[in-house]
Amino acid sequence: MKNISQVNDSQDNAYDHIVKYIGLFGGVQGATLLISIIRNKVAAYFLGASGIGLINIYNKVVTLINQATNLGISFSAVKHVAELNDMADEKRLKELVQTVRVWSLMTAVLGLFVGLMLSRWLSWWTFENYNYTHVFCILSLVVAIMAVTGGEMAILKGLKQLKKVALISLFAALLTLLVCVPFYCFWGIESVLWSLLVSNAVILALHLFYSSKVVPWSSTIISLRHIKSGFSMAKLGVAFVLAGILGQGADYLIIAFIQNNGGLESVGLYNAGYFLVANIGSLLFVAVEADYFPRLSSMGNDVKAMNETVNRQVEVCVLLMAPCLMLELLLIPFMLPLLYTAEFLQAAPMAVCGIFYLFFKAMTLPVAYLALAKGDSKTYLVAEFLYDIFIAVAIPVAFKYYGLMGVGVALSLAGVFDFLMILIYYGLKYDFKMALRPLKIYLFQFLLLILCVSSFALPVLWMRWGVIICALLCSIGVSYHYLGQEMEFVKRFTEKLKKKL
Repeated sequence: MKNISQVNDSQDNAYDHIVKYIGLFGGVQGATLLISIIRNKVAAYFLGASGIGLINIYNKVVTLINQATNLGISFSAVKHVAELNDMADEKRLKELVQTVRVWSLMTAVLGLFVGLMLSRWLSWWTFENYNYTHVFCILSLVVAIMAVTGGEMAILKGLKQLKKVALISLFAALLTLLVCVPFYCFWGIESVLWSLLVSNAVILALHLFYSSKVVPWSSTIISLRHIKSGFSMAKLGVAFVLAGILGQGADYLIIAFIQNNGGLESVGLYNAGYFLVANIGSLLFVAVEADYFPRLSSMGNDVKAMNETVNRQVEVCVLLMAPCLMLELLLIPFMLPLLYTAEFLQAAPMAVCGIFYLFFKAMTLPVAYLALAKGDSKTYLVAEFLYDIFIAVAIPVAFKYYGLMGVGVALSLAGVFDFLMILIYYGLKYDFKMALRPLKIYLFQFLLLILCVSSFALPVLWMRWGVIICALLCSIGVSYHYLGQEMEFVKRFTEKLKKKL
């Protein structure tokens, strides 16, 4: 086993480090999203709407079984590996990596078994016949592959091999595209099942190639010792799985209500609006789990260090998120026809009114990871449950009385509710305190965002654009100023610029 202290990514100045990895993973996520769009376009051309539908059905079934059987190892293992990695205890770290791999193999077998047992019923529930039983049996292999892949990814994240994680994500997206295109082109809709199996096998091979270089595989034997030592990891993982199931249940209730009260067209518009509201967040927040969570987990019970780390992460997230949201408000009228059709412009009011959801999530998400970093699964579940209850009630009520615009307002209110609940609950539970210095930054950016949203009431288009562009420039200036005070590369850039001027 290599000396992990020699292969860890270097820790820069705190703000430089945060922005560097947000940029790294955000850029990779953006490239991955672009590749996914290209893959979907290719699939639509060769397979048609029915092929796209089949891909979605298979992916949903595989994801559901995987989430129900993987015990959250791909998430919870990150915390445990990160803690030991910072202790530089290579012997115990190697043992833990073996434990992660044993539990990944166990959940792979569990997923395979559950998939095989349910294959006949899945065929009936999905297609109202038993003709697809053999298909779901083969998809059970995909579930097993995903479980092992998740374990290897968790090991790399816990060891803070973040550049490798980003590289693997990009390569995985490219290889999936290269695998799927020939399948779709030469074998049509019949190839959907095999392209899914082969692409996941290729992704697993990619993870094994990189992770085995950092921590080589040894003869992994499932033993009582490994099983017992992994129970704490599984306990936290189960909480993460349960929280995901609660969230999916709330989403299902919302979509079912909208379909029953507004029809399939309303469901489609809701999905388009929600995609715009959540899309930028996925690009920015992807670094939170990959970089921030392992760093937070390695701090143990040091309250002061945790408070500082959380506040830094919140500050950077808000300073980067606010200008992005204002830019999105400017581009919404162009993005909906580009991504969908002109018909989907009806979802624009929802996206505009729901834009505050991401602003508050930028302040909430880093704090919410405190419970997971401390291994407090009960607190995490309670917070997720309260949020899911709120959103499952607020969105249907808003849709019933105010339509899609009401849904956007409900999403923003859900963001406010989550922020206040987490701030109060975690403040009492973990003595977390939000730093006072950046509060004026958050308030200023929030007021600028309100100004941008309010501009949509203006009757003249050029006036709206003028307001949003002015607010956007102010937001960028504020973010640059405050990040520049903390980040070395911004300071150097500013000094060089002054010299040239």
